[in-house]
Amino acid sequence: MATPGNPRLRPAAVPPAVLGVLRRLTEAGHRAWLVGGVVRDLMLDRTRHDPGEFDVASKATPTEVQALFRKVIPTGIDHGTVTVVEGGARVEVTTFRGEEAYVDGRRPSRVTFHDDLEADLARRDFTVNAMAWDPLEDELRDPHRGRADLTRKLIRAVGDPRERFAEDGLRPLRGVRFISQLGFRLAPRTRDAIPGALQVVALVSRERVAEELSRLLVGPHAAQGIAALSATGLLPVVLPRLAALPPARVRHALAVASEPFPTSRGAAQEDERERCRLLRMAALLHVLPPEEAMQAVVELRLPNRLATGVVALSGGRCGLDEEGPSQGNGGPAGTRRWLASVGRERAPLFLALWKADARHQGARTATRVSEVRRFAARVAAELRGGPPLSVAELALGGKEVMELLPGISGREVGEALRLLLEEVLESPSANTKARLSGRLRTWWETRAADRGGTGKG
Repeated sequence: MATPGNPRLRPAAVPPAVLGVLRRLTEAGHRAWLVGGVVRDLMLDRTRHDPGEFDVASKATPTEVQALFRKVIPTGIDHGTVTVVEGGARVEVTTFRGEEAYVDGRRPSRVTFHDDLEADLARRDFTVNAMAWDPLEDELRDPHRGRADLTRKLIRAVGDPRERFAEDGLRPLRGVRFISQLGFRLAPRTRDAIPGALQVVALVSRERVAEELSRLLVGPHAAQGIAALSATGLLPVVLPRLAALPPARVRHALAVASEPFPTSRGAAQEDERERCRLLRMAALLHVLPPEEAMQAVVELRLPNRLATGVVALSGGRCGLDEEGPSQGNGGPAGTRRWLASVGRERAPLFLALWKADARHQGARTATRVSEVRRFAARVAAELRGGPPLSVAELALGGKEVMELLPGISGREVGEALRLLLEEVLESPSANTKARLSGRLRTWWETRAADRGGTGKG
């Protein structure tokens, strides 16, 4: 059914490189369409700039596509997908295809190519992803009423949801992720089919599970996505160690992870997404004992940088004890020691996580929020003063320690630097060469006297 002049599907929103690929395929007798999530996002006015995000489908086989374009990369040729490189842009082109029985809960046993667009759309997961649009003719194909479901803000499986989920265990995870990204809700039959598909979901690789969870956690409607993860029974598959805790602890973790964490001033959009992902992942795991939190991270096979950050933030209930931030009880020096232990970069992350945790303490919420707020004020005051917080910021370095104390061993140099750091954490004004040199000589002489030696070796 044609939709001329559709104000929500504008050819001008399609990158020229993509239009060029569509045009060349069509002129060669292979009418081409934009398919899948890109059509959905264009209807919702969700911006896509990268041509690689515009999926193209036609009846042209990979061989026919390769004959039409100068540079084609066979990225998924067994499944009918090649990547056309035009003007430096990469555009994925896939042949209309059918799929035979799924044998492993993830992939079809065999793929067949055909020339039927609507049959191609029928194999897709959700109706909002089962539309095709030809921007050259401004024609929309929507055999499963995906456009209506967009209007109703509904995630509905194509056909029988039990069949769709039995084919591919990733689909239920994608469904709750779309809730987080779009703010939609699951259609009743689609929602009710998820618990019966959990055994198939369990077959999905941990890397793919982690990817879907990561994308869910940074969605604009993450709280809704997290709630759906729990309500559909997916949580024990995604985070079994968390789901095994008493229900009250699980509810607490989900509530903290659903908090609207404040943005970091001046941060780039991608950096902000990484920050949000890190905080929400740590929030989900912060109720676990440290060793359990680490194991959960290992099992998810998170990227190294994310895994390291999550373990640091979530370990030991993110530094909270029953009386609030335990490091806040040591005065300014205690605050500086805490900053030295976590680092300037991670300190705001700890504070953000503590604040979120404090807001979900039941009858103790007001007290805990006040404690964290006071500690955050002390941290801010210390940071404004710019105190030295690491060995690298000491007025004396390792080389100078060795010059002052001939014969000192490498192990003892490290010990000396840690001693000096403790000195300046207690009193930042002590961070001068003269004062640190004097402290160092006193320490060395005391060691020598204790050992009855000369202080060498």
